[in-house]
Amino acid sequence: MNIFDKFLNKFSYKFEKGYPDMNNDQDVLFFQSLLESLDIELYQTILINESAEDIKNELIDAGYAPEDIIIKSGKQIRLLTKGSERKSTMDKLLKDLEGSRYDMNFKGSSLGAIIADDGTAVIVKPKERQGGLSAGLDNEQMLVDSINEYAQDGPINVVFRGTNKTLIYNKVASAKGVGTDTAGGKKADVQLLDDSGSVIANISLKKANAEMWESADRRYKQLMLKLSKKLLDSPFPNVALKETDKKDIYRLYNPQTNTDLGGLVITDLPDNENESIVFGTDNPKTVVIKHTFSSEDFTFTRNTLNIKSGTIFSELSDIEGTQYEPILVVRHDVTRTATNGLRPIVYNSSHAYKDGKLAGGRTELTYDEAIK
Repeated sequence: MNIFDKFLNKFSYKFEKGYPDMNNDQDVLFFQSLLESLDIELYQTILINESAEDIKNELIDAGYAPEDIIIKSGKQIRLLTKGSERKSTMDKLLKDLEGSRYDMNFKGSSLGAIIADDGTAVIVKPKERQGGLSAGLDNEQMLVDSINEYAQDGPINVVFRGTNKTLIYNKVASAKGVGTDTAGGKKADVQLLDDSGSVIANISLKKANAEMWESADRRYKQLMLKLSKKLLDSPFPNVALKETDKKDIYRLYNPQTNTDLGGLVITDLPDNENESIVFGTDNPKTVVIKHTFSSEDFTFTRNTLNIKSGTIFSELSDIEGTQYEPILVVRHDVTRTATNGLRPIVYNSSHAYKDGKLAGGRTELTYDEAIK
C-alpha cells in the first residue's frame, strides 16, 4: 500500500464520497488543508488565478500587510493576524470585501471563512500559532481569544448560554488554554482566571460533532487483560476471541455464527467511572461545553460577554439517558499488543446505537459481566 492509499484510508471518512472529489471546491480546499497539516503542498506548481490576486490586492488596499496575506491556492487565501484579534479581523473582512459572506461551516477551519464574491475563501489564522492547530485546539483558541479580547480593559462577566442551562462567571480577568495538560486525569481545555490569577472555572470543550469522550488504553488496560483472558478461557456463547496470524493478537467473534464482531459494547459503567471520564480531576470541577464556536456566538453588552454554547454538562444527571451517555466500545486493533489486540475507547452512546438499536456488527456485555 503506497502512502497516498494510507492517507485516504485514514481520512476518507471526512469526505462525503469517501474520497476528495477534485471537482468539488470544498473537497479540494479541505484536502489541501489536511496535506498542509502534514507539511505537504498540494499546489506546489499551481498557477495562481486572477481572482486570488485581485482579492489579495483588495486586502492590501484595505490596509492589511502584504506579508500577512498568503495565497494557498487559486481559491484560498490565508490571512495572518494576532490570535486575540481573529474575531474582530473576520468582522472587518466582511466590511472590507464588498459582497462577501461568512461561511461558518467551511471545511478545514473550525472558525469558518470569509467567502469573497468570486468564491475565494479567506481564512484568518493566528500569527503566533502557525504550525498546525488541531481542530479541537482551534476551538479552544477561539474561546480564549474572544474572552481575552473583551477583558483587555478590566474584568468582565462571562455567561455561557447553553440549550439546556446557563453558567455565569463574574470578574473574569483572562482565559488561558490548558488542553495539552492531561496529567492526573485532567479534562479542562480552558481556564477562566480572576485578576490574581486564581482559577474561577475549568471548562472542557467538545466540538458539536465529536463522538469520543476518551481513548481509554491507560484507564482500561487491566480490564482489557482480564476480559481477553476470560474470552479465551471461558467465553460467552456469543462473544469469544480467535487467533489471528499475529502472535498474541486475537479478534472478537461470535462462536454461534462463526462471524467476526465489529466490536463489543460494555454498558452500565459505574458512576465513579463516568464522573472521571466526563469531568476529570480538575479543581474546581470541570464543566463540559459541547459546541463549535464561531464569531457570531459572542456578544458583549454592559460589561458582560454572552456566549452561545450548545449543550452544557455540569453534572452526570445532565448526561444520563441521553445520546451523550458514555459507553465503552472495545474493538480490534493489531497495534495493541499489550492487550491482545483489544482497544478500549469511550464514546457517546449514539456512536454505537442507531434508532435505539445496536449497530456496526457489535454485541453487548455489561460492565459487571466483563470484569467477573
